Amino acid sequence: MVLGGIVNKVKLIAAGVFAAILPILYILGRRDGAKKEEVKQIKASAKASEERAEFYKSIQKVNNEIESNKPTGRDELTDRLRQNGL
Repeated sequence: MVLGGIVNKVKLIAAGVFAAILPILYILGRRDGAKKEEVKQIKASAKASEERAEFYKSIQKVNNEIESNKPTGRDELTDRLRQNGL
């Protein structure tokens, strides 16, 4: 009888401690989760800006190739048209 009462009191105390700690653990978990999401967003933003930079580099390279092949004078233009046609 006495042992059963002690066990019930220990169970009650354990449940009370768990109930008191649970909101604290929830808040800490949400805060850590928010930090992880923030880091994930920063990494995604960095990756997107890197991809954008690579895109603009490739566009610049294509434009430079077009400009280098562009005829500079009338004679070059007529020669190119005679060789390649329209």
